[in-house]
Amino acid sequence: MGRLLVLIFILIWSTVGYGLTFNLPKGSDALVGEVKVAQVRNEEDFSDVAMRFDVGYYEIFEANPGVDPDDTPVNTVLIVPTQYILPSELQKDTMVINLAEMRLYYRPQKGNKVYIFPVGIGKEDWETPLGRMTIVEKKKNPTWIVPDSIYNFRKSIGDKIDRIFPPGPDNPLGKYALRLSLRKFLIHGTNIPAGVGRRSTAGCIRLYEKDIEQLYHLVTIGTKVVIINKPYKTGWLGKKLYLEAHMPLFEQRITMGDDVKPVLDLVSRATKRLNIKVNWGQVSKIAKEHLTVPRPIN
Repeated sequence: MGRLLVLIFILIWSTVGYGLTFNLPKGSDALVGEVKVAQVRNEEDFSDVAMRFDVGYYEIFEANPGVDPDDTPVNTVLIVPTQYILPSELQKDTMVINLAEMRLYYRPQKGNKVYIFPVGIGKEDWETPLGRMTIVEKKKNPTWIVPDSIYNFRKSIGDKIDRIFPPGPDNPLGKYALRLSLRKFLIHGTNIPAGVGRRSTAGCIRLYEKDIEQLYHLVTIGTKVVIINKPYKTGWLGKKLYLEAHMPLFEQRITMGDDVKPVLDLVSRATKRLNIKVNWGQVSKIAKEHLTVPRPIN
């Protein structure tokens, strides 16, 4: 009976929606994971598929252009973009949040693992701040004291809310919260999982409940946090150079338009003084399609 209980526990644990975990690549390689496919189940939309594979809504949306995210026929096959180029900012005991990807990367101080989680980020006019910070507080079952800015905004649109939300199912912070050194901002759970992988917050970083639970127990006070906004990344796998492209955030699209020069400059820097032939047509194509999946360009 004891062995049976252990086996049942392992089977249950293996299906829990914790974040994706990979071994760090060797040498100068920067790619982890592999692309998957999924069949849409009965009454599923993109958010449901995203939660099933522990990725974000817009990751599924971008990787499957032309598919209606709200009315997807059963058995439709979707690309699940679970291959990643690790950001160059990712060092030991560091968390990197890339707003353009709506992803969080965490590399512990010890070991050779990297953890990747989808996140919800700040809405337009409620942007998540960029920069280098640290974790200064960990809180289980947090109470949410609604900031004046949020309370006044909700009141102005006729949506009056309480000023204090105690722990429980109605608390937008979920069950775990990590406070950043820029103290008004948190990394926290959610009671609205469909908001993960979207611009859905007033500037904080939102994770699925099982993901924030895992991250909460992984990180310590003082863990470094780097928040960046990079829609394009390059990385090596052996002798092949890969490019990963995401749709720039709305504010960037206004200034960038269809300009692919930033991508061309990025690839030029990655190949500087290297005797390789770059397929520049492929580079431009990837930049314009922004399918989130890393693809080779040499």
